[in-house]
Amino acid sequence: MEWLNFYSNAYGTNNQMVSGLLSEIVIDEQMRSYRKRELYKEIDEALAKKDKEVFLQLTGELKKIMAYEQK
Repeated sequence: MEWLNFYSNAYGTNNQMVSGLLSEIVIDEQMRSYRKRELYKEIDEALAKKDKEVFLQLTGELKKIMAYEQK
């Protein structure tokens, strides 16, 4: 009986860990996706205002996100 209880507890804990990790992956992906959409909007605004400094800053951030996604 003790072995079954141990296995059940360990199995449940593993499922919780996997679920937690998958949740983190999904949340991370959604956050990157949201930030990319916002960056595109902000880049468009910087172009419309002809603000080179802001444009370079935003495109730099976008490049970092895209490079991370290529890994």
